[in-house]
Amino acid sequence: MTRLIICLTPIGLMLSLLLPGPAQGQETPQRWFRVELLIFTHESGDSGTEVWEATPELSYPVASRFLIDPDRVSANAREYGGKSAVDEYGRQIITIRPDQDDIAAVEPNAQNELGLETEIEAALVPRAFVTLPAEELALRGKAAYMERSGRYRTLFHEAWLEPVADEDRALPIVVDRSGDTGEWPRLQGSVKFFLSRYLHLETNLWLNTHGEYLSGGWQMPAPPLGPPSLIIEEPMSLDSSAGADGDGIRWRETDLQNAYDPNSAAIDPNEVQEQQYPYRHAVLLQQRRRMRSEEIHYIDHPLLGIVVTLTPMTPEELEAQALQQGELVTDW
Repeated sequence: MTRLIICLTPIGLMLSLLLPGPAQGQETPQRWFRVELLIFTHESGDSGTEVWEATPELSYPVASRFLIDPDRVSANAREYGGKSAVDEYGRQIITIRPDQDDIAAVEPNAQNELGLETEIEAALVPRAFVTLPAEELALRGKAAYMERSGRYRTLFHEAWLEPVADEDRALPIVVDRSGDTGEWPRLQGSVKFFLSRYLHLETNLWLNTHGEYLSGGWQMPAPPLGPPSLIIEEPMSLDSSAGADGDGIRWRETDLQNAYDPNSAAIDPNEVQEQQYPYRHAVLLQQRRRMRSEEIHYIDHPLLGIVVTLTPMTPEELEAQALQQGELVTDW
């Protein structure tokens, strides 16, 4: 018997944004998958006879999201205090109020740092895009073996659950946190999973290199930094003049952008004056690959490698994951 569950929590909001709407009188099934993505670099640095584009067009998507790392969310909440929540784009917003202790006393445990209601099991589905524990990584042994060989270095390795949407509704996932740190990591960019008759993976990744394959001392212009995944809202003053909120408190956001906007562009590196691009060149890996579920797919590249699997999730498995998340919520 089909059950229709109406959920007004952030889970329900997010799913309504990501999933196609049901036909009239019917309920569209949610096609959930367990995704595991491993991205690594070839440490030999041998690019063979490849000639890379001198100034590739590097950019983040206009609209994107982040994976939700529970450990990172908890650490940020402990560091900054205040009220913490994660929105439907995977970005953590921490609001620091001068009277936050009083607020906490009035609204105890109203919401955890992940932005989930404590009765998460009522939704019967887990929150999507939350990273799974390291011990649940199926490719963990393979990644460790590759690292021990000395020929490869892991740059990104995560697993998560998500309802894979059609191409128009699927949001790219930003794989780096350069928008929070203001620094350029080795790996930047985004990946996108979507359904278009078949499963697809679309990569927009680039590897920052020291340009051992270049001659002379030429250096390319710095690539953009990513959008922020952490927003800190804190009071500037306690007066009730123009620009203050209903409590008479002025607010400022201490991320690297002036405003929080899921459709905002990435940070212009020219605006980050105190940092300098520590690399010489970036190599772009931009591909679209058709995939089959329950198979290991490998994308080869002279400098980068990608291993990815997508495994369909049953309703029973989703419910079990939801209950597991519900137990963890009490500790976050």
